[in-house]
Amino acid sequence: MRKGKIGYTLMLFCLCALPLAAGEKEPQPPASQLEELKAKLDAQQEQIRQLQELLRRQTTALESLQRQLGTPRAAELPTAAASPAKVQEPPLVDRVQELEQAVTANRKENEKKWKGLVNLSFSGDLRVRYEPFFQSGVPQRHRQRARFRFQTVATISKELSAGFRLASGPLENPGTTNQSFTSFFTRKTIGLDRFWLSYKPERARWLTVTAGKFAYSWHRTELTFDNDLNPEGFSEILSFDVSDSPLTNVTLVGFQLPFNELSAAGDSFIWGGQVQTHWKLSDRTQLGLYATGINFRNVDAVALAIDARTLRPSLPLTNSVRRDASGNTLGFSNRFAYLDLIAELNYRLTPRWPLRLTLDFVNNVRAHTGERSGYWGKLAVGRTQEAGDWLFGYTLARIERDAVIGAFNFSDLRAATNVLNHRLEVFYQVHKNVSLNYTLLVGRLFNPQDNLSLVPADFQSRNRDPLLKRMQFDVIYKF
Repeated sequence: MRKGKIGYTLMLFCLCALPLAAGEKEPQPPASQLEELKAKLDAQQEQIRQLQELLRRQTTALESLQRQLGTPRAAELPTAAASPAKVQEPPLVDRVQELEQAVTANRKENEKKWKGLVNLSFSGDLRVRYEPFFQSGVPQRHRQRARFRFQTVATISKELSAGFRLASGPLENPGTTNQSFTSFFTRKTIGLDRFWLSYKPERARWLTVTAGKFAYSWHRTELTFDNDLNPEGFSEILSFDVSDSPLTNVTLVGFQLPFNELSAAGDSFIWGGQVQTHWKLSDRTQLGLYATGINFRNVDAVALAIDARTLRPSLPLTNSVRRDASGNTLGFSNRFAYLDLIAELNYRLTPRWPLRLTLDFVNNVRAHTGERSGYWGKLAVGRTQEAGDWLFGYTLARIERDAVIGAFNFSDLRAATNVLNHRLEVFYQVHKNVSLNYTLLVGRLFNPQDNLSLVPADFQSRNRDPLLKRMQFDVIYKF
């Protein structure tokens, strides 16, 4: 009876409170809270959409891998109605391992095919130079220059290799890759400095044949050809090692180098050969002896190209030339054929202080004047291989007027020929790939009367050429 009264009382209380609740309005949240809830809802919907897209991509990728592995998709599996046997899916861990193994095998196979096709190597360097000039009677000159080179070499097979090198520098000057900071910020030129194909047969490893525009295949110094000039044409090398003898190697080099082809006249070209012998005098001493013959055909084209400004060497032409009554160049006064003899002695004082002495004598055997010989001597001590290495060098050059063709030899002398020049060099290896270099070049014309136009005006009447002092401060980065 007591429980019935309590229930009846609660029912009356709820009925009385109903009208009060109906008459009151439920409080509404502020607008800012609604906007915040809407933004959260939109963000959650975007996350759901991204997860759905990710799930779709993973499903597509899994189906693609299943097709590659030959595994039927779930839609292709037999159903219980089609077959009473139940298909068991492999564990997820096993499937992941199978997929990883398949991807790894595919990658290794592709790498093997690529390596079998070609093996590439890359190298290059960047040099920045400050170069002042000082000579009595001439205003001081201050020049800033840079050089950039990039090379790629491809080993196509055990017998065949190829490559190319890009280099900065004016295209009409074959003797330099330097580019001066001038011409009002215009872009600097980049050209094909080298491009070649080299063949070395497996059954004749002593033979190497090269074609294209390539590095020198014979031994030479800057007395005859500048380091920045690269010959083009064909070269053949036959190299034979010798055992049980102080003579360790004999090498024969031949080269054929066309340099001016004409449709209606004779072509200009170089052909020559070199005999190389290498000697081991002791554990520390090695000697190389080189004898070279170089013959030039139709070489007048060089003098004509310089006169027409289609060929612009770094230095003025100092060889004797023939001219007509109007002063136009007709060609050289002499023909050119070099007999070039080089001896190079290497002595290892210590691993970081090797010594190298190079002597070079050249004679233009086809010249009919007495000014036809050149002399080059260089002494270098040290190396530039590791950080902290030093190298010191001194070079003396004496080149008579018609000893060599001035358009092709060392381009940083006082003059290309008819010159006496000294060079002092100091190299310091700051880092394995970075070096600091200083070079001092001091030179003068040996017979000023032969090239009087190159003598400063104040000294022409005295027939004397004051010393030209030229310095080079270099920072070089190699990669």
